[in-house]
Amino acid sequence: MFPRRPKPTAFPFSLPPKPSLPQIKQSHARLVLSGHATDANLIGRLLLLLSLAPSTPPARYPLSVFLSLPRPSVFAANNLIRCLARSESPLESVSFYASIHWGSVSVAPNKHTFTFLLQACGKARALGEGMQVHAHVVKLGFPKDVFIRNCLVHFYCACSSTESACKVFNESGQSRDVVTWNAMITGLARDGQIDVAQKMFDEMPERDVISWTAMITGYVQNGKLEEGLQCFRKMRESDLLRPNEAILVTVLSASAQLGLLRQGRLVHSIIDSLNFPMTVPLGTALVDMYAKCGSIEHSRYVFEQMRKRNIWTWNAMICGLATHGLGREALVLFERFLDKGLEPASVTFVGVLSACSRSGLVDEVEAEGLVHWFVAGDREHERCLEIYEMLDCIERRIVEAGYRPDTSSVLHDIGEEEKENAIREHSERLAIAFALLVTRDGDCIRVVKNLRVCTDCHEVTKMISKVFMREIVVRDGSRFHHFKEGRCSCLDYW
Repeated sequence: MFPRRPKPTAFPFSLPPKPSLPQIKQSHARLVLSGHATDANLIGRLLLLLSLAPSTPPARYPLSVFLSLPRPSVFAANNLIRCLARSESPLESVSFYASIHWGSVSVAPNKHTFTFLLQACGKARALGEGMQVHAHVVKLGFPKDVFIRNCLVHFYCACSSTESACKVFNESGQSRDVVTWNAMITGLARDGQIDVAQKMFDEMPERDVISWTAMITGYVQNGKLEEGLQCFRKMRESDLLRPNEAILVTVLSASAQLGLLRQGRLVHSIIDSLNFPMTVPLGTALVDMYAKCGSIEHSRYVFEQMRKRNIWTWNAMICGLATHGLGREALVLFERFLDKGLEPASVTFVGVLSACSRSGLVDEVEAEGLVHWFVAGDREHERCLEIYEMLDCIERRIVEAGYRPDTSSVLHDIGEEEKENAIREHSERLAIAFALLVTRDGDCIRVVKNLRVCTDCHEVTKMISKVFMREIVVRDGSRFHHFKEGRCSCLDYW
C-alpha cells in the first residue's frame, strides 16, 4: 500500500481574508510539497487568490501555475484570465483565451470567461479584440446573459463607441438590470451626450446611488455645474438614498467653481450629519471649496483637522492662501510641506510663485438659495428697477464720502460723462447693489467675477464697505479681494 497523501488543510483556511502575494506563494509551495500541485480545484482557488491580490503578480507566474495542470478546469482558466486582465498587458488574457480555444489544451468557456475578457478589452481600449470576443459571445449562445451584456455596454463605452453600446442596450429589454442602465448613462455622459443620458435616466425603472452619481458627475464634468447641483437637490428630496463619497466630492467641486459658499456649507453639514469619515478626497474638496468661496479660515480649519493629507491637499491650501493675498502664510505652509518629505508638483510651484508675487466681465454672489448673474449694463434682472435705485443710493453716499470717478479703464472714444455712466453700470456694482437689497445688515457680501476688477470698481467697493459697514469678498480673474472698513486685503496691488 502507498502512503496516503496528506490533505492540504492549511490551504486556504490559514490565509488572512486578503492575503498578500508572498503569502499566496507560500500556500502554493505547501500545495507542491504535499503533492497537490495538479489538483485543478485547489489550483483554481490559488489562481482566484492571485486575481484578487493587492499587487498584481507578473503574468508568467500565474501562467506557470495554470500550465502545471494536466486537465485544467474552466474555473482555473477563468481565474488566470482574470489575473492577466489586471496586469499591465491586459490583452494577454485574450491571447490566452485563443490558446485554450484553438490550442492543444482545450477548455470550454462559460459566461464568466467573457465577462473577464471584456473587462480586459475595456481596460486596454481594444475595440477590435473586444468585437471579436463579442462575436464569440453570440456564436456560443450567451448574448442574453445580463452580466455579459453589462460588460459589453461598459466595454463599448470605454472604447468611446456609444453607438455600439446603445445597440447592445436596446437589443433585449428583458436582459437589463440597474447595472446595465448605469453603464449606459455613464458612457453617454462621458461622451458628452448629457441630454441623452438625462432622458435615459428619467426612463429608468429603478435607480440606485450609482445612477445618481453618473448623472451628477456627468453634468459637472460637462461643465453644467448648476444642473449638477440641481440633480443633487433632487436626489436629496427623494430622501431614499445616502450620497456616496464621489457625489459629495463632485458637488463640492461644483460649489467651488461657482463660488457658492452656502451650497458648500450645506454639503459639509451633510457629511457631518451622516458621520462620513473625513477621507483625503473629501477633506481636500472641502479645503478647496472654502478657499475658492472666500472663506479661507474655514479652509485652514479643515486642513489642520485632517489626519491624513496628500499632495493635492497641500496644493489646495497653499494656492488658497496665495489667492487670498496671504503670501507669507503660504510660504510657511510650503516649508512645512517640504519638511514632510513630499515632492512638489507644478501646481505647487504656481501657488508659491503666486504667494511671492502677492506678498510685496461677468459677475454672479448667490442669494436666497439661487445664483444671480449680471453683465455690464444689465437690464434683464427681475428686480432691475430696484437695483438701479440702489445704485443711485450707493453713488450719493460714496460721493458724500469723497468718491471721484476714475474713467481710465474705459477705452471707448466717448465723452467723460458717458464714461462715468459706463463704469457706473459695471457688473460687480450691479451684483453688490442687488446684494445690499436682499441681504441683512452686517451680512458678508460675496461676488464672483470672471475678469480682473477695474481700478474704479475696486475703489468704489472699498468705499461701499466703509459707508455701508459691510464686509465684501470679490473673487476676480486674478485673486480674492477682502474689502472691510474702506480697505482691501490686496493693499491696492493686484
